[in-house]
Amino acid sequence: MSLRRIPGKSQSYHLISYDKKGREQRDADGGVASDAALEAVKAPGVTDVFMMSHGWQGDYVDAVSQYDRWVGAADPDSDTDGIRPVAIGLHWPSKAWSNRELKEGSTGLLGDGPSGEDSVTVDEAVDEFAAQLGDDAETRAALREVLSYAASVPIDQEASDADELPSEVADAYRRLVEHLGAGGDDGGLLGGGWDPDAVFADSLTTQADDGLLGDGWFSRLREAVLTPLRQLTFWSDKNRAREFGEGAAAQLVRAITDASDVRVHLMGHSFGTIVVSSAVRGANGSPKPPSRPVSSLFLVQGAVSLWAFAEHVPDKFGGGRGYLADVVRPEFVSGPIVVTRSKWDYAVGKYYPLAVRLAGQYLLGEDEAPKYGGIGSFGAHGVAGSIQLPPLTSGSRPDPGFESGTLYNIDASAVIARLDGASGAHSDIGHPELSWLAWNAAKAGAR
Repeated sequence: MSLRRIPGKSQSYHLISYDKKGREQRDADGGVASDAALEAVKAPGVTDVFMMSHGWQGDYVDAVSQYDRWVGAADPDSDTDGIRPVAIGLHWPSKAWSNRELKEGSTGLLGDGPSGEDSVTVDEAVDEFAAQLGDDAETRAALREVLSYAASVPIDQEASDADELPSEVADAYRRLVEHLGAGGDDGGLLGGGWDPDAVFADSLTTQADDGLLGDGWFSRLREAVLTPLRQLTFWSDKNRAREFGEGAAAQLVRAITDASDVRVHLMGHSFGTIVVSSAVRGANGSPKPPSRPVSSLFLVQGAVSLWAFAEHVPDKFGGGRGYLADVVRPEFVSGPIVVTRSKWDYAVGKYYPLAVRLAGQYLLGEDEAPKYGGIGSFGAHGVAGSIQLPPLTSGSRPDPGFESGTLYNIDASAVIARLDGASGAHSDIGHPELSWLAWNAAKAGAR
């Protein structure tokens, strides 16, 4: 059934799953989850719909876990607030790679590498990455070249400045880029002559520079070898998030606004911020708002450019207009837009710049914004009239007095702070303080 009741909680949400081409998948019982959700939206008394999108590295189980934590973190609804909500969670394939260690050899039968559920053979890893980057002979051959070499590197071997990618591995990476069509102008991610050797060299210096990725993440040679591959999957998921948002998610938003006069609130995490923002914007090349504007937009630890919402990007950063600049217009979002950031989010603060092959090269002074960086670290820049809120504090129920048509940036470092591996606190979003922040943004959007 599409209705998920959170264990031990009073809250529930509708879960709609899509494949990597944006096609809705039927439930196990043969039902169509979007039909059930739309019927719930049209039920008498419903006033507001909260539509959520998870981000990067989310399979079905991960999506359910995240939505359970997010929706179940607090229940701010009351009998007197005038809101009778329906919650909808979207699942789109974004599991770029597993976190399991590679076994040595194609089948894992060679050497004394890791074993059990925490390990993966080269054959299995090729299958995982091919599902993400392209399941064809050329892609598989290039992936096997990269992964076989990575598996041959001892797990704990330290990296040094003298290390280099073998030429055949670098060539395999270049074939992948050419085959993916990822080397063109895509907003700076892999444009400008992407070079796997340079990416590899950058990864060797990241650990020494700041140490924030922890646990010797890039000090291990094997991880440095795999960094260009993870960069490619980062690009692939970033692109997929936009395509899914402009396609299936945008269609669902418009189906909701066409079906009922309910207020619609969108909430996204990580690459899910791209999904929900693109769902508001609509198709590439011809942005078109829904029949009624979205009432609020809540962007948590966004892995999207800090300039994406800018009407005018500074000339020193390339000029032009942010891809999502239309979203802040009142015909797209009539209520408040809220953007969280945290200094403990290493995925956005550290891996995001690394993934765009910059790793701090273009950082300016402390009081200025970088050329490349995510809103989950720096907030949204270049938006006229935006407001910097006081930092979010632990245990608070923030009601900043949101106004419609205004973008708010808020430092949530005191709340989004629990570190979990290389991503830091990127996924530490199941907090009542965030639930109240989103709820009060929705209440402001309801006025």
